[in-house]
Amino acid sequence: MNTENTPINTNVKHNRAGRILLAVLLILILLFTAAGIFLFGINKWQVQVTLKGDETVRLEYQEPFEDPGAEAVFTGTLFDLPAFDDLISRWWDVLDTRPEVKATGNVDTNELGSYMVSYEASAYGRTGTAHRVVIVEDTTPPEITLKTKEDYYTLPGHPYEEEGFEAVDLCDGDLTESVESREEDGVVYYTVKDRSGNEATAERKIFYDDRTAPVIDLKGGDVSFYVGESWKDSYSAEDDAEGDVTDKVKVEGSVDSSKAGTYTLTYTVEDNFGNKSEVKRKVTVKGIPVNDESKAGSGKVIYLTFDDGPGKYTEDLLATLKKYNVRATFFVTHGFPAYEDVIGKEAKAGHTVAVHTYTHDYATVYASTDAYWNDFNKMNDIIEKQTGKRTTLFRFPGGSSNTISANYSSGIMSKLVKQAEEKGYSYYDWNVSSGDAGGTTSPSGVYSNCVAGVSGRDASVILCHDIKSYTVEAMDDFIEWALKEGYTFLPLTAYSPKAHHGVNN
Repeated sequence: MNTENTPINTNVKHNRAGRILLAVLLILILLFTAAGIFLFGINKWQVQVTLKGDETVRLEYQEPFEDPGAEAVFTGTLFDLPAFDDLISRWWDVLDTRPEVKATGNVDTNELGSYMVSYEASAYGRTGTAHRVVIVEDTTPPEITLKTKEDYYTLPGHPYEEEGFEAVDLCDGDLTESVESREEDGVVYYTVKDRSGNEATAERKIFYDDRTAPVIDLKGGDVSFYVGESWKDSYSAEDDAEGDVTDKVKVEGSVDSSKAGTYTLTYTVEDNFGNKSEVKRKVTVKGIPVNDESKAGSGKVIYLTFDDGPGKYTEDLLATLKKYNVRATFFVTHGFPAYEDVIGKEAKAGHTVAVHTYTHDYATVYASTDAYWNDFNKMNDIIEKQTGKRTTLFRFPGGSSNTISANYSSGIMSKLVKQAEEKGYSYYDWNVSSGDAGGTTSPSGVYSNCVAGVSGRDASVILCHDIKSYTVEAMDDFIEWALKEGYTFLPLTAYSPKAHHGVNN
């Protein structure tokens, strides 16, 4: 068949092309349908929320929290191909239809702890979430502020006395009471921790200085004493920094206790910082006070009388009386024959020697009036032997008021008083007692009794006993006191106050 010249049926050609096109369209429809079924059926679609910033945020206490937020996209994981997901994400950006993200959760930066902020977005029935942890913490240590006082210093060798400080923490507030301090090598170290364990430290260098001079204490202040008496200088010095600095005291000047006069002693002391002190003491060495009997008519008079001697203390008494130019009266006995010669020494020194008793035995003396005068005369004989003359002055044993004599002879005292007057004799009692015949057994007791007894009297006749050591010892202080008080000492004479007691027998 010659097809070259055979005419073609154009209608047939058109029908064939249409069928082919239809078939292609059907195939395309099937392909897109299959692709859609594949894309929306096999692909895992989701809303993906992505945090902006860090997943964990750390904030300092009270530091403001600025949420960086999050963003969301509706996407899938076709064959887990990131390129596809990126294509979808870009598509949402183009369309500007990203899902809206909502944040929930509260962050209180005024309270330490961990907080959760959650982010959520939804689209096409899908919901996505993300979470951020916000930690509010305290990493800032407290602050210690040291207070200072103007011109403040610490004495060398002394502990530092705190000027003051305070500690404040941003989170815990006032921590002043929690501050611990220690002193070491001239530095005070301060430490404090807050409840989060943050520690603060501070240091204070101690300024040492000493601006006060030592203080010198002169024991007794200005002093005075009589020639021949001993005096021991006594003083101390105290420094506020160094304590006892007595050994640093220097003394200039001297005192001659054997020579009356006024002496000045200068005491100086200097501490290690050059602070110096100086004080002076006036020492007066007085001449021995001298009893001036010529003043007796214009002042108060004391008659010292001593019974029962002489004995082993009498010569010591005579030395004391001589020292002050005092004359006394001795009513003597023969109780201590070994000291009989002291009677002569008493008279030679200008003292009055008078009769007391030979035996001092009441039963013998007061047996009768004759017995009494017999005893009297025996004692007067001894006085005459020692002094060269007899005496008309005497003191009854026990005094004129004694009652013990009644045990031996009733009414004898009244008779003896009358007989004494008839004989021209003068007897003497006393109006002040030293107490040494009773319960007083110390120098201080005798001294006190004598001072109290003469006070307020113009004429005092004091009963003492020179056979008592404590009485003799008390006389030095008593005589000195009396002379300073303006008293005059005299010996008894026939014209002196008798200080008579009432006769009781």
